[in-house]
Amino acid sequence: MKSRRLIAQNLKEIRLSRRLSQEALALKADIDRTYVSGLERSIRNPSVDLLDKLAAVLSVKTIELFKETAASPASPPLPRGRRQKRKKIAKKTAK
Repeated sequence: MKSRRLIAQNLKEIRLSRRLSQEALALKADIDRTYVSGLERSIRNPSVDLLDKLAAVLSVKTIELFKETAASPASPPLPRGRRQKRKKIAKKTAK
């Protein structure tokens, strides 16, 4: 299996098992969310420094991103979509 595809699968599996969205992982790793998406689709080629940073955020050793695993049961998906913005309640002023 190609390393980039292996990293992509492991990164997504570990991220979902930690119940993190791509956006949350990106914020913690100080990278763009679209870059995380590219990594998980094996479009992007991460540097060793970035792999170290992602592993630290996910609380795993970097080698965990390279482990070949048998077909394991998929983690439950995260809820789709963005969180709803809170509605501002207009304060009534007494006249």
